[in-house]
Amino acid sequence: MLLNKKNFLKITVLLLISISFFLGYFFRENAVGGGKEFYTLSWPIIQSLKEDFLFTINNFYLFKDATWPFSNIINAYLNPFSDDITNFQLSNTIISFFIFLIFAIILKRVFLHVKFIDILLTSSVIIILPFFRTSAFWGKNENYGWLFLMLALYFFFEIRKNITKIPTTKDIINVMLFCFTSACALYARQALVFLPISYLFYLFFNKANNKIIIVSIISFFIFAMPGILLILTWGGLYESTNREGAFYGSWLHHKYIIKNIPILLSFLGFYLLPILVIDFMNSGLKNFSKKYLKNFALAFLVFVFLMQTNGLNYLGEYTLGGGALLKLNYLIHKNNFLLLLTFSSIGFAILMKFFREDRNNIIILMPMLIIYTFPKLLYQEYLEPLILLMFFLALKTDLHDSYFRKISFSNFILITYFIIFLTGSIWFKHFAFDTFEKWLNFVSF
Repeated sequence: MLLNKKNFLKITVLLLISISFFLGYFFRENAVGGGKEFYTLSWPIIQSLKEDFLFTINNFYLFKDATWPFSNIINAYLNPFSDDITNFQLSNTIISFFIFLIFAIILKRVFLHVKFIDILLTSSVIIILPFFRTSAFWGKNENYGWLFLMLALYFFFEIRKNITKIPTTKDIINVMLFCFTSACALYARQALVFLPISYLFYLFFNKANNKIIIVSIISFFIFAMPGILLILTWGGLYESTNREGAFYGSWLHHKYIIKNIPILLSFLGFYLLPILVIDFMNSGLKNFSKKYLKNFALAFLVFVFLMQTNGLNYLGEYTLGGGALLKLNYLIHKNNFLLLLTFSSIGFAILMKFFREDRNNIIILMPMLIIYTFPKLLYQEYLEPLILLMFFLALKTDLHDSYFRKISFSNFILITYFIIFLTGSIWFKHFAFDTFEKWLNFVSF
Protein backbone atom coordinates (compact mmCIF):
# COMPACT_ATOMS: atom_id res chain seq x y z
CA MET A 1 0.00 0.00 0.00
CA LEU A 2 2.83 2.38 0.92
CA LEU A 3 4.59 1.60 -2.36
CA ASN A 4 1.40 2.29 -4.31
CA LYS A 5 0.97 5.63 -2.54
CA LYS A 6 4.54 6.59 -3.41
CA ASN A 7 4.05 5.67 -7.05
CA PHE A 8 0.76 7.53 -7.16
CA LEU A 9 2.48 10.66 -5.80
CA LYS A 10 5.31 10.33 -8.32
CA ILE A 11 2.87 9.90 -11.21
CA THR A 12 0.90 12.92 -9.99
CA VAL A 13 4.05 15.09 -9.90
CA LEU A 14 5.01 13.88 -13.36
CA LEU A 15 1.56 14.72 -14.73
CA LEU A 16 1.64 18.17 -13.13
CA ILE A 17 5.02 18.91 -14.70
CA SER A 18 3.76 17.69 -18.09
CA ILE A 19 0.59 19.78 -17.79
CA SER A 20 2.65 22.85 -16.84
CA PHE A 21 4.69 22.33 -20.00
CA PHE A 22 1.68 22.46 -22.28
CA LEU A 23 0.09 25.28 -20.27
CA GLY A 24 3.31 27.20 -20.93
CA TYR A 25 2.63 26.84 -24.64
CA PHE A 26 -1.01 27.90 -24.44
CA PHE A 27 -0.23 30.91 -22.24
CA ARG A 28 2.67 31.93 -24.55
CA GLU A 29 5.26 31.65 -21.83
CA ASN A 30 8.47 33.44 -22.80
CA ALA A 31 10.54 32.94 -19.66
CA VAL A 32 13.87 33.94 -21.19
CA GLY A 33 12.62 36.67 -23.47
CA GLY A 34 13.99 35.31 -26.75
CA GLY A 35 10.93 33.52 -28.06
CA LYS A 36 9.75 36.26 -30.35
CA GLU A 37 13.00 36.09 -32.32
CA PHE A 38 11.28 33.17 -34.05
CA TYR A 39 9.30 35.63 -36.20
CA THR A 40 12.41 37.41 -37.50
CA LEU A 41 14.80 34.45 -37.73
CA SER A 42 13.49 30.87 -37.85
CA TRP A 43 10.14 31.39 -39.56
CA PRO A 44 11.38 33.49 -42.53
CA ILE A 45 14.23 31.03 -43.10
CA ILE A 46 11.90 28.01 -43.05
CA GLN A 47 9.52 29.64 -45.51
CA SER A 48 12.35 30.71 -47.79
CA LEU A 49 13.79 27.19 -47.78
CA LYS A 50 10.42 25.78 -48.79
CA GLU A 51 10.19 28.27 -51.65
CA ASP A 52 13.77 28.14 -52.97
CA PHE A 53 16.45 26.06 -51.24
CA LEU A 54 19.45 27.24 -53.27
CA PHE A 55 18.52 30.91 -53.08
CA THR A 56 18.19 30.67 -49.29
CA ILE A 57 21.56 28.96 -48.88
CA ASN A 58 23.38 31.30 -51.26
CA ASN A 59 21.86 34.42 -49.67
CA PHE A 60 21.71 33.30 -46.07
CA TYR A 61 23.23 36.56 -44.84
CA LEU A 62 19.94 38.29 -45.67
CA PHE A 63 18.33 36.56 -42.69
CA LYS A 64 20.98 37.80 -40.23
CA ASP A 65 21.17 34.43 -38.52
CA ALA A 66 24.62 33.37 -37.30
CA THR A 67 23.76 29.65 -37.11
CA TRP A 68 23.70 26.95 -39.75
CA PRO A 69 20.26 26.20 -41.28
CA PHE A 70 20.23 22.47 -40.43
CA SER A 71 17.27 22.57 -38.02
CA ASN A 72 15.42 24.92 -40.36
CA ILE A 73 15.90 22.43 -43.20
CA ILE A 74 14.46 19.65 -41.02
CA ASN A 75 11.43 21.78 -40.24
CA ALA A 76 10.98 23.01 -43.82
CA TYR A 77 10.99 19.56 -45.42
CA LEU A 78 10.12 17.05 -42.69
CA ASN A 79 7.65 18.90 -40.50
CA PRO A 80 4.20 18.73 -42.16
CA PHE A 81 2.96 21.64 -40.03
CA SER A 82 5.49 24.21 -41.26
CA ASP A 83 2.93 26.10 -43.37
CA ASP A 84 1.14 27.68 -40.42
CA ILE A 85 2.79 29.43 -37.47
CA THR A 86 0.34 28.25 -34.80
CA ASN A 87 0.40 24.63 -35.92
CA PHE A 88 4.15 24.72 -36.34
CA GLN A 89 4.78 26.06 -32.84
CA LEU A 90 2.44 23.46 -31.37
CA SER A 91 4.21 20.70 -33.29
CA ASN A 92 7.56 21.96 -31.99
CA THR A 93 6.18 21.86 -28.46
CA ILE A 94 5.06 18.25 -28.93
CA ILE A 95 8.40 17.26 -30.47
CA SER A 96 10.19 18.82 -27.50
CA PHE A 97 7.98 16.83 -25.13
CA PHE A 98 9.05 13.66 -26.93
CA ILE A 99 12.68 14.76 -26.50
CA PHE A 100 12.06 14.57 -22.74
CA LEU A 101 10.75 11.01 -23.18
CA ILE A 102 13.79 10.08 -25.29
CA PHE A 103 16.02 11.50 -22.57
CA ALA A 104 14.23 9.24 -20.07
CA ILE A 105 14.72 6.15 -22.25
CA ILE A 106 18.43 6.89 -22.63
CA LEU A 107 18.83 7.51 -18.89
CA LYS A 108 17.18 4.17 -18.20
CA ARG A 109 19.62 2.41 -20.54
CA VAL A 110 22.53 4.02 -18.68
CA PHE A 111 21.17 3.49 -15.15
CA LEU A 112 19.54 0.08 -15.43
CA HIS A 113 18.97 -0.39 -11.70
CA VAL A 114 16.73 2.68 -11.35
CA LYS A 115 12.96 2.32 -11.69
CA PHE A 116 11.52 3.93 -14.79
CA ILE A 117 9.09 6.16 -12.89
CA ASP A 118 12.07 7.62 -11.01
CA ILE A 119 13.99 8.02 -14.25
CA LEU A 120 11.01 9.86 -15.75
CA LEU A 121 10.98 12.28 -12.83
CA THR A 122 14.72 12.89 -13.17
CA SER A 123 14.48 13.50 -16.90
CA SER A 124 11.37 15.69 -16.48
CA VAL A 125 13.66 18.45 -15.25
CA ILE A 126 14.41 19.21 -18.90
CA ILE A 127 10.85 20.39 -19.51
CA ILE A 128 11.08 22.65 -16.47
CA LEU A 129 14.15 24.50 -17.75
CA PRO A 130 13.20 27.98 -19.05
CA PHE A 131 15.38 27.96 -22.19
CA PHE A 132 14.21 24.51 -23.28
CA ARG A 133 10.58 25.54 -22.74
CA THR A 134 10.93 28.82 -24.61
CA SER A 135 12.55 27.09 -27.59
CA ALA A 136 9.76 24.51 -27.55
CA PHE A 137 6.83 26.91 -27.30
CA TRP A 138 8.03 29.43 -29.87
CA GLY A 139 9.22 27.06 -32.57
CA LYS A 140 12.92 27.78 -32.19
CA ASN A 141 15.67 25.41 -33.29
CA GLU A 142 17.83 24.82 -30.21
CA ASN A 143 16.10 21.69 -28.95
CA TYR A 144 17.06 19.71 -32.04
CA GLY A 145 20.68 20.14 -31.00
CA TRP A 146 19.91 18.74 -27.55
CA LEU A 147 18.06 15.79 -29.09
CA PHE A 148 21.01 14.78 -31.25
CA LEU A 149 23.43 15.39 -28.38
CA MET A 150 21.46 12.97 -26.17
CA LEU A 151 21.51 10.32 -28.87
CA ALA A 152 25.23 10.82 -29.50
CA LEU A 153 26.04 10.52 -25.80
CA TYR A 154 24.08 7.27 -25.64
CA PHE A 155 26.07 5.76 -28.51
CA PHE A 156 29.26 7.02 -26.85
CA PHE A 157 28.19 5.19 -23.67
CA GLU A 158 27.82 1.99 -25.69
CA ILE A 159 31.12 2.44 -27.55
CA ARG A 160 33.30 2.86 -24.48
CA LYS A 161 32.20 -0.45 -22.99
CA ASN A 162 34.52 -2.40 -25.30
CA ILE A 163 36.74 0.31 -26.68
CA THR A 164 40.02 -1.66 -26.64
CA LYS A 165 38.62 -4.93 -27.98
CA ILE A 166 38.16 -6.02 -31.58
CA PRO A 167 34.82 -4.43 -32.44
CA THR A 168 31.80 -6.53 -33.34
CA THR A 169 29.35 -5.52 -36.06
CA LYS A 170 27.18 -3.95 -33.37
CA ASP A 171 30.15 -1.94 -32.10
CA ILE A 172 30.88 -0.62 -35.60
CA ILE A 173 27.24 0.35 -36.06
CA ASN A 174 27.36 2.21 -32.72
CA VAL A 175 30.49 4.07 -33.87
CA MET A 176 28.83 5.10 -37.13
CA LEU A 177 25.66 6.15 -35.34
CA PHE A 178 27.69 8.20 -32.86
CA CYS A 179 29.48 9.98 -35.69
CA PHE A 180 26.17 10.63 -37.46
CA THR A 181 24.30 11.96 -34.41
CA SER A 182 27.24 14.05 -33.20
CA ALA A 183 27.51 15.56 -36.71
CA CYS A 184 23.78 16.37 -36.60
CA ALA A 185 24.24 17.92 -33.15
CA LEU A 186 27.06 20.06 -34.52
CA TYR A 187 24.98 21.16 -37.51
CA ALA A 188 22.11 22.08 -35.16
CA ARG A 189 24.31 23.90 -32.60
CA GLN A 190 27.83 24.66 -33.82
CA ALA A 191 29.37 24.88 -30.35
CA LEU A 192 28.68 21.15 -29.99
CA VAL A 193 31.74 20.66 -32.21
CA PHE A 194 33.46 19.87 -28.90
CA LEU A 195 31.85 16.41 -28.89
CA PRO A 196 33.72 14.93 -31.89
CA ILE A 197 36.91 16.53 -30.56
CA SER A 198 36.43 15.03 -27.10
CA TYR A 199 35.53 11.68 -28.64
CA LEU A 200 38.69 11.48 -30.75
CA PHE A 201 40.83 12.47 -27.78
CA TYR A 202 39.06 9.79 -25.77
CA LEU A 203 39.86 7.14 -28.39
CA PHE A 204 43.54 8.01 -28.54
CA PHE A 205 44.13 8.45 -24.80
CA ASN A 206 42.34 5.17 -24.03
CA LYS A 207 44.18 3.26 -26.77
CA ALA A 208 41.04 2.28 -28.62
CA ASN A 209 41.14 -0.50 -31.15
CA ASN A 210 42.55 0.79 -34.45
CA LYS A 211 39.47 -0.34 -36.34
CA ILE A 212 37.27 1.86 -34.15
CA ILE A 213 39.56 4.83 -34.75
CA ILE A 214 39.64 4.30 -38.53
CA VAL A 215 35.87 3.82 -38.81
CA SER A 216 35.34 6.95 -36.69
CA ILE A 217 37.61 9.12 -38.84
CA ILE A 218 36.09 7.87 -42.11
CA SER A 219 32.55 8.34 -40.75
CA PHE A 220 33.29 11.85 -39.53
CA PHE A 221 34.70 12.74 -42.94
CA ILE A 222 31.60 11.44 -44.74
CA PHE A 223 29.18 13.20 -42.40
CA ALA A 224 31.24 16.38 -42.63
CA MET A 225 30.67 16.65 -46.38
CA PRO A 226 27.47 18.75 -46.17
CA GLY A 227 29.28 21.17 -43.86
CA ILE A 228 32.30 21.32 -46.16
CA LEU A 229 30.04 22.09 -49.13
CA LEU A 230 28.32 24.82 -47.13
CA ILE A 231 31.68 26.34 -46.15
CA LEU A 232 32.82 26.30 -49.78
CA THR A 233 29.54 27.94 -50.84
CA TRP A 234 29.79 30.65 -48.20
CA GLY A 235 33.55 31.09 -48.36
CA GLY A 236 33.82 30.56 -44.60
CA LEU A 237 32.29 28.89 -41.59
CA TYR A 238 29.44 31.42 -41.67
CA GLU A 239 27.79 33.38 -44.46
CA SER A 240 29.70 36.60 -43.91
CA THR A 241 28.58 38.79 -46.80
CA ASN A 242 28.14 42.31 -45.38
CA ARG A 243 29.08 40.92 -41.95
CA GLU A 244 32.86 40.75 -42.15
CA GLY A 245 34.47 39.25 -39.06
CA ALA A 246 31.19 38.10 -37.54
CA PHE A 247 32.47 34.60 -36.95
CA TYR A 248 36.03 34.93 -35.71
CA GLY A 249 37.06 38.32 -34.54
CA SER A 250 34.25 40.54 -33.39
CA TRP A 251 32.14 37.74 -31.87
CA LEU A 252 34.34 34.67 -31.32
CA HIS A 253 37.93 35.08 -30.20
CA HIS A 254 40.36 33.47 -27.80
CA LYS A 255 40.84 36.86 -26.12
CA TYR A 256 37.46 36.38 -24.43
CA ILE A 257 38.42 33.12 -22.69
CA ILE A 258 39.76 34.65 -19.46
CA LYS A 259 36.88 37.06 -18.97
CA ASN A 260 34.31 34.30 -19.54
CA ILE A 261 35.78 31.91 -16.97
CA PRO A 262 33.91 33.31 -13.91
CA ILE A 263 30.62 33.29 -15.83
CA LEU A 264 31.11 29.78 -17.23
CA LEU A 265 32.03 28.44 -13.78
CA SER A 266 28.95 30.15 -12.33
CA PHE A 267 26.80 28.24 -14.82
CA LEU A 268 28.40 24.97 -13.70
CA GLY A 269 27.78 25.87 -10.07
CA PHE A 270 24.22 26.97 -10.77
CA TYR A 271 23.07 23.84 -12.62
CA LEU A 272 24.93 21.40 -10.40
CA LEU A 273 24.05 23.01 -7.06
CA PRO A 274 21.15 20.61 -6.40
CA ILE A 275 23.51 17.69 -7.10
CA LEU A 276 25.88 19.19 -4.55
CA VAL A 277 23.09 19.58 -1.98
CA ILE A 278 22.15 15.93 -2.45
CA ASP A 279 25.79 14.88 -2.01
CA PHE A 280 26.00 16.96 1.18
CA MET A 281 22.92 15.23 2.61
CA ASN A 282 24.38 11.81 1.78
CA SER A 283 28.00 12.46 2.78
CA GLY A 284 27.75 14.49 5.94
CA LEU A 285 29.61 17.70 6.72
CA LYS A 286 33.06 16.18 7.33
CA ASN A 287 33.28 14.10 4.15
CA PHE A 288 31.62 16.82 2.12
CA SER A 289 34.16 19.40 3.29
CA LYS A 290 37.05 17.09 2.36
CA LYS A 291 35.74 16.80 -1.18
CA TYR A 292 34.95 20.43 -1.93
CA LEU A 293 36.01 22.98 0.67
CA LYS A 294 39.68 23.37 -0.30
CA ASN A 295 39.01 24.07 -3.98
CA PHE A 296 35.99 26.24 -3.17
CA ALA A 297 38.03 28.37 -0.78
CA LEU A 298 40.93 28.66 -3.24
CA ALA A 299 38.68 29.82 -6.08
CA PHE A 300 36.71 32.18 -3.85
CA LEU A 301 39.85 33.88 -2.50
CA VAL A 302 41.22 34.34 -6.02
CA PHE A 303 37.94 35.82 -7.26
CA VAL A 304 37.60 38.14 -4.25
CA PHE A 305 41.18 39.34 -4.77
CA LEU A 306 40.45 40.04 -8.45
CA MET A 307 37.26 41.89 -7.49
CA GLN A 308 39.06 44.03 -4.93
CA THR A 309 41.80 44.90 -7.42
CA ASN A 310 39.20 45.85 -10.07
CA GLY A 311 40.07 42.87 -12.22
CA LEU A 312 36.39 41.93 -12.50
CA ASN A 313 34.91 45.37 -13.11
CA TYR A 314 33.74 44.26 -16.54
CA LEU A 315 31.10 42.12 -14.81
CA GLY A 316 29.20 45.32 -14.06
CA GLU A 317 28.94 46.31 -17.73
CA TYR A 318 26.59 43.61 -19.08
CA THR A 319 23.23 44.48 -20.57
CA LEU A 320 23.08 41.20 -22.50
CA GLY A 321 24.43 37.77 -21.59
CA GLY A 322 26.02 36.73 -18.33
CA GLY A 323 23.16 34.54 -17.15
CA ALA A 324 20.50 34.63 -14.45
CA LEU A 325 22.97 34.86 -11.56
CA LEU A 326 24.56 38.02 -12.93
CA LYS A 327 21.14 39.59 -13.38
CA LEU A 328 20.19 38.61 -9.83
CA ASN A 329 23.47 40.09 -8.64
CA TYR A 330 22.53 43.35 -10.39
CA LEU A 331 19.18 43.34 -8.59
CA ILE A 332 20.94 42.91 -5.25
CA HIS A 333 23.91 45.23 -5.85
CA LYS A 334 25.21 46.00 -9.30
CA ASN A 335 28.89 46.48 -8.44
CA ASN A 336 29.21 43.65 -5.95
CA PHE A 337 29.57 40.22 -7.50
CA LEU A 338 29.80 38.00 -4.42
CA LEU A 339 26.75 35.95 -5.37
CA LEU A 340 28.07 35.25 -8.87
CA LEU A 341 31.57 34.53 -7.56
CA THR A 342 30.21 32.19 -4.90
CA PHE A 343 28.57 30.09 -7.61
CA SER A 344 31.73 30.34 -9.72
CA SER A 345 33.69 28.91 -6.79
CA ILE A 346 31.13 26.14 -6.38
CA GLY A 347 31.49 25.36 -10.08
CA PHE A 348 35.27 25.24 -9.76
CA ALA A 349 35.09 22.89 -6.76
CA ILE A 350 32.76 20.50 -8.60
CA LEU A 351 34.90 20.65 -11.74
CA MET A 352 38.03 19.76 -9.76
CA LYS A 353 36.18 16.80 -8.25
CA PHE A 354 35.27 15.55 -11.74
CA PHE A 355 38.89 15.92 -12.84
CA ARG A 356 40.21 14.02 -9.80
CA GLU A 357 37.75 11.18 -10.19
CA ASP A 358 38.62 10.13 -13.73
CA ARG A 359 41.09 11.50 -16.28
CA ASN A 360 38.49 10.84 -18.98
CA ASN A 361 36.34 13.55 -17.43
CA ILE A 362 39.15 15.98 -18.28
CA ILE A 363 39.30 14.68 -21.85
CA ILE A 364 35.53 15.04 -22.25
CA LEU A 365 35.06 18.40 -20.54
CA MET A 366 38.10 20.49 -21.50
CA PRO A 367 37.22 20.93 -25.21
CA MET A 368 33.70 21.92 -24.16
CA LEU A 369 34.90 24.43 -21.56
CA ILE A 370 37.40 26.03 -23.93
CA ILE A 371 34.97 26.32 -26.86
CA TYR A 372 32.24 27.81 -24.70
CA THR A 373 34.51 30.61 -23.47
CA PHE A 374 35.15 31.94 -27.00
CA PRO A 375 32.02 34.15 -27.47
CA LYS A 376 32.16 37.85 -26.74
CA LEU A 377 29.00 37.42 -24.67
CA LEU A 378 28.33 34.15 -22.90
CA TYR A 379 24.59 33.45 -22.79
CA GLN A 380 23.11 30.97 -20.35
CA GLU A 381 21.06 29.38 -23.11
CA TYR A 382 24.30 28.01 -24.58
CA LEU A 383 24.67 25.63 -21.62
CA GLU A 384 21.07 24.76 -20.77
CA PRO A 385 20.48 21.81 -20.61
CA LEU A 386 24.02 20.94 -21.77
CA ILE A 387 25.53 20.79 -18.27
CA LEU A 388 22.88 18.39 -16.97
CA LEU A 389 23.10 16.19 -20.08
CA MET A 390 26.87 15.95 -19.73
CA PHE A 391 26.60 15.18 -16.02
CA PHE A 392 24.13 12.32 -16.41
CA LEU A 393 25.25 10.86 -19.74
CA ALA A 394 28.94 11.59 -20.29
CA LEU A 395 30.86 11.74 -17.01
CA LYS A 396 32.09 9.04 -14.66
CA THR A 397 31.51 10.26 -11.12
CA ASP A 398 30.39 8.90 -7.77
CA LEU A 399 27.85 11.75 -7.70
CA HIS A 400 25.67 9.43 -9.78
CA ASP A 401 25.67 6.92 -6.94
CA SER A 402 24.94 9.73 -4.51
CA TYR A 403 22.04 10.96 -6.62
CA PHE A 404 20.38 7.59 -7.16
CA ARG A 405 20.96 6.32 -3.62
CA LYS A 406 17.82 8.07 -2.38
CA ILE A 407 16.22 8.78 -5.70
CA SER A 408 12.89 10.13 -4.42
CA PHE A 409 14.63 12.70 -2.23
CA SER A 410 17.08 13.57 -5.03
CA ASN A 411 14.28 14.12 -7.54
CA PHE A 412 12.46 16.30 -5.02
CA ILE A 413 15.55 18.52 -4.60
CA LEU A 414 16.28 18.69 -8.34
CA ILE A 415 12.72 19.40 -9.44
CA THR A 416 12.02 21.91 -6.67
CA TYR A 417 15.23 23.80 -7.42
CA PHE A 418 14.47 24.20 -11.11
CA ILE A 419 10.80 25.03 -10.50
CA ILE A 420 12.05 27.94 -8.41
CA PHE A 421 14.35 28.91 -11.29
CA LEU A 422 11.48 28.72 -13.78
CA THR A 423 9.19 30.75 -11.53
CA GLY A 424 11.86 33.41 -11.09
CA SER A 425 12.48 33.53 -14.84
CA ILE A 426 8.77 33.98 -15.58
CA TRP A 427 8.51 36.75 -12.98
CA PHE A 428 11.61 38.48 -14.35
CA LYS A 429 10.59 38.42 -18.04
CA HIS A 430 6.81 38.70 -17.81
CA PHE A 431 6.39 41.09 -14.90
CA ALA A 432 9.53 42.80 -13.56
CA PHE A 433 11.21 43.57 -16.91
CA ASP A 434 8.76 42.69 -19.64
CA THR A 435 10.68 44.82 -22.16
CA PHE A 436 14.38 45.08 -22.81
CA GLU A 437 14.13 48.86 -22.45
CA LYS A 438 13.04 48.48 -18.81
CA TRP A 439 16.07 46.33 -18.10
CA LEU A 440 18.38 48.83 -19.83
CA ASN A 441 16.93 51.66 -17.75
CA PHE A 442 17.52 49.65 -14.59
CA VAL A 443 21.14 48.67 -15.30
CA SER A 444 21.94 52.20 -16.49
CA PHE A 445 20.64 53.80 -13.31
